Amino acid sequence: MRVGLVIPCYIDQFYPRVGIATLRLLEHFDAGDVEFPAAQICCGQPMANAGCVADARPAAARFVAAFRSYDYIVAPSGSCVTMVRNHYHGLVADEAALAE
Repeated sequence: MRVGLVIPCYIDQFYPRVGIATLRLLEHFDAGDVEFPAAQICCGQPMANAGCVADARPAAARFVAAFRSYDYIVAPSGSCVTMVRNHYHGLVADEAALAE
């Protein structure tokens, strides 16, 4: 089982220990092969929240492309997860990739 680890932009910049702790938890519970895709960027939530939806589209598309091949995606951020699960429909052109 392949697990893609999302480290949100604010955790990367301000709380890196949260990202490390998340990885350690996944490893401790033998969650599978945990990977941090280097291609990941911000989920686009800050842009979407500010009303800059057009600016959020490329970030959302890149997020989907970076995590498309994983069996599971884990993120230590409820707001980023809800952005992907509840707000990417209509934001990402490739709905098939989003469904995967």
